[in-house]
This record gives sequence, structure tokens and C-alpha cells, in this order.
Amino acid sequence: MIEEERRKAPKALNHVSSNKMQICVCVRKRPLFDKEVVAGEIDSVTCPNPKILVHETKFKVDGITKFIQNHEFNFDNTYSEKEGSHDVYQYQIKDLLPSIFNKGVVTLFAYGQTGSGKTFTVSATTHDAVNDLFK
Repeated sequence: MIEEERRKAPKALNHVSSNKMQICVCVRKRPLFDKEVVAGEIDSVTCPNPKILVHETKFKVDGITKFIQNHEFNFDNTYSEKEGSHDVYQYQIKDLLPSIFNKGVVTLFAYGQTGSGKTFTVSATTHDAVNDLFK
């Protein structure tokens, strides 16, 4: 049922560079871990940029018939499990680097549950930034 809802989801739009915004709120979805797949966990989140769709499985009043209720959340950019840290760097950080060296202020606030990939994303994007700066 969730796969059917995914097919109905709107097409992802192109990401917008964060240098075009004063404040940019983004979400990066991580893939399920192997141990979650083995345990039978279900991926119930779809990320068609700039939205997050949470597919909630419910039962009708008869207690038998299943249906999906979709909850939609809008952000400036969303990154699906198929997009890498380099994509996050390209749209969220790269265009801000010149501002940092011209006495600008850039703040990155990574928020999420332990093990959700904050350090992984920040480390990878930092690596990309260093590579760009010292080419």
C-alpha cells in the first residue's frame, strides 16, 4: 500500500541553493539500516523535494480494512535516501563559502535522533568544502 502511495507522490522539484534564502530549513532522510529491514521495519516516508510525506497505515471503523493517511510537511529542500552528502553540499553549503570569507556569518544546525546521520552528513559536506577550497 505504501509503495502505491509513493507512486502517487508528486515529482521532486529541483533543489534551491541556500544562498538565495535568509534561513533555509532542510531535511535529509536516511535509508533503513540492514538490521531494520531484517527486523521487518517498513519505510513509510517519501521525500519528493521540497516535501516530506509520512504514510500512516490505519484501519477503517470496521477494524479490518486498511488505508493510508498521508501527512505532508513542506521545507525549503528535502533530500531522499537516494541522494548523497555531496548533493546536500552542492545546494546547502557550496554557494555560502564565499560569504564566510567575506566576513559573513553562516550557521549550520543539525538536529535529529541519535544515529540519524547528523555527523555523517556534516563530516562528508565538510570534506567536500575542504576539497573545493584547496583545489
